[in-house]
Amino acid sequence: MISLTINQGSMLNLLERLDAASLPPAKRRRITAQIGREVAKVNRQRIKAGKAPDGTKWAPTKSQRKHKRLTGLAKRLRSRGTEDAAIIDFDSRFAGMIANQQHQGMSQPFTAAPPKPAKPKASEKGKKKQPFQPTDDPCLRSQAVRLRALGYKVLSGKGKRRSYRKPSLKWMQAHISVIRAAILIRTTTGETRKNRWTVETPARPMLPKANNDELLTIAAKAFKKMGWGSGQTP
Repeated sequence: MISLTINQGSMLNLLERLDAASLPPAKRRRITAQIGREVAKVNRQRIKAGKAPDGTKWAPTKSQRKHKRLTGLAKRLRSRGTEDAAIIDFDSRFAGMIANQQHQGMSQPFTAAPPKPAKPKASEKGKKKQPFQPTDDPCLRSQAVRLRALGYKVLSGKGKRRSYRKPSLKWMQAHISVIRAAILIRTTTGETRKNRWTVETPARPMLPKANNDELLTIAAKAFKKMGWGSGQTP
């Protein structure tokens, strides 16, 4: 799960000032919480805009819908303060896992499920004649669209008026099984069934590194908001 911790290692000069003032734990938490809120606010705006911490645009997604889901992670960004650090992360383990996958980028292998066996035909005895029904699951809409694009036709009409025509998507989904559609597509195009493939997810950074220079500026503003540096005690 991705998170950002701003602590002594990343902002020693600021925390040394806190130690020098001998602030009680409650006030230290107030200041680190304010720092966390400011950092979360800036990065929430960047995630909404689909930008990395350095201001560059994320790698494009395959669809606008997926892009919207990723930018929606901005609403899940949370911050909290402890006595010694400001912690910025996501509000659930699942959101953090998705954010981490996108932040780091990943290469994920997949294996195709084995084809389902054909369903046995029910006995036709004592039943009225029904339109042809495939013995397996009906073909997918994407398969029907592909078949039409490949010029698939069926014989229609009666007697001498019979001719070949392109069937509708609805007709294909009612009369062609998913396995039959796959065979037709493979034999027409010469394609082979993929058993293994890999999906590459490019890195889309969501949080800066803890030693980012911008964090020092944001933290300084947070100190100023709390009255630090103006002759007042937070």
